[in-house]
Amino acid sequence: MVRFPQAVMVLSIILCVGTAAPAVYTSEYTTLGCPTSTTPSATESQQYEALNDFATLLYLQKMPAKAFNTYVATHLINHAADVPGDGATLALQTVGPLVSASAFVIEQLFVGQDRGVTYFKATTPMGTAAAIDMFRMSGTCLVEHWVIQNPVLNSTNPHPYF
Repeated sequence: MVRFPQAVMVLSIILCVGTAAPAVYTSEYTTLGCPTSTTPSATESQQYEALNDFATLLYLQKMPAKAFNTYVATHLINHAADVPGDGATLALQTVGPLVSASAFVIEQLFVGQDRGVTYFKATTPMGTAAAIDMFRMSGTCLVEHWVIQNPVLNSTNPHPYF
């Protein structure tokens, strides 16, 4: 039987408890510059409403500036390969023109554990894609973003992508 030193076990407990502490997100809410229209803590239902409103403004109503100004942190941490860095301004400058030239269908939207995911069909000047935007949320504020895009190709699957 392997025995771990007591100090390692205590450190593990501290790390596990510390990673779940809401204070981390509250502090981040401020340091990343969340809009005053968002809240630093929220229920899953409130986060769902916020993400749904953001997606509706961005993709369906084609109001990217309003969507970003209402829900996105000024210092958004952005992992999207087509955006040359972090920050809401840079993301909006990249996404804004694409949104106005494209059509979107939101297929699914999920929220849980301070994460929000939109799965959508995007028809752009470059073609049709299945895409997923994933956000980390601090309350109702979008603070971090990842995107996965897959071009829609011919398939023998009777229900590919959507």
